Amino acid sequence: MPRDRGQQESAGALKFGGQPPEPAAIIRQLRAMVHDARAPLIDPTAGNLDKCRERLDEVAGALQKLLAGMPGSEPRHNVALAAPLASLRAEIGRVAMLLDSAASFHVGWMHMAACMVSGYTANGTPATPEPSRRVSLEV
Repeated sequence: MPRDRGQQESAGALKFGGQPPEPAAIIRQLRAMVHDARAPLIDPTAGNLDKCRERLDEVAGALQKLLAGMPGSEPRHNVALAAPLASLRAEIGRVAMLLDSAASFHVGWMHMAACMVSGYTANGTPATPEPSRRVSLEV
């Protein structure tokens, strides 16, 4: 089965030795990778968001490979993986909240910048930004 061997090798490349790791150990390693991806989100700069995205892409690829290589018919695997998967899901939820906060922060600043440029209406609401300037030439 070359397909299974290739998946085990790629999943084993996470940080495990020569023998194939248990799926629960791989999931715990993926959770640690998501946790590491969360750290740069404390300072939501564009570079830090990109670092987080790259790390989450790695996690998503490894998780897809793991799930594709797992036998779906054995219910004992599902029970044994319930706790590690719940922990991974919770960590992903924390990252999602930070990413949503970062997006809201940047949207808020864009709105503030638009208000600074456009000013306010007579009733005190932010004015809509003017469309970009256009030049017309008649020859």
